[in-house]
Amino acid sequence: MLLKKQFFVLYFLFFSFNLCNAQIEVAHVSAKDFKSLGFGAFLNFSIPVSEANYVTLEGGLQYFKDKDADKLTLLPVLAGYRYTLNQTGTGLYIEPNAGYTFSVADFGDYAGPSAGIGVGYLIDLGNIPFNFGLRYERSFGNTATNVFAFRIAHSFSFGRKDYY
Repeated sequence: MLLKKQFFVLYFLFFSFNLCNAQIEVAHVSAKDFKSLGFGAFLNFSIPVSEANYVTLEGGLQYFKDKDADKLTLLPVLAGYRYTLNQTGTGLYIEPNAGYTFSVADFGDYAGPSAGIGVGYLIDLGNIPFNFGLRYERSFGNTATNVFAFRIAHSFSFGRKDYY
């Protein structure tokens, strides 16, 4: 039984890394009484539904600290759909998404349902896929937040993939 569990975990990790993008971003948050520049990190799983389009699942962490030393941490969990405009799987894309954003703050409650949109460019640099993008996300919690971000991502892969 233990061997089956270990095999399942190993299979899940292998499958996940074939579909996963490690992302970093520089972001700006704007809320009622809080504005700050911060940074974030994400794991974005893209599951191909055609040669050029993907269903995406994403989880991440964004950290902000303002001039008064107040801190805000946002933890978005999102589902979306990445549509490449030229239908090749690379080039310009648009990615609407929705989900829920959890929060940890020195003040207020910023958690709530979220929706957003991203635009970006997918490029394959010698079998190393990169994603450069801009994203806007709004959280509709007790205190609404607006997050604008510039993102850079690289896909993990254990071999050449047909999709990324």
